[in-house]
Amino acid sequence: MKISWIDILLIILGLILAYQLILKILGGSWQTEAIIIGLLMMNLGLTWKLALNFYKLDMRFNRHIDWHKTTSFKE
Repeated sequence: MKISWIDILLIILGLILAYQLILKILGGSWQTEAIIIGLLMMNLGLTWKLALNFYKLDMRFNRHIDWHKTTSFKE
């Protein structure tokens, strides 16, 4: 399984935000607004990553369907 640089960035961002949330619960760290902005950026990154994976899957599916169309006419 190949891990892309986007996955690595999202994992690092998630770990940093989880650490900052724990520190915030225990009494201090980043400001609340900074944590919320970080969570929104992570949400945007995950949404972009899922859309990219869906697009790649859709392209593979279309090629597969096209393959079936071409082989059915040969028989």
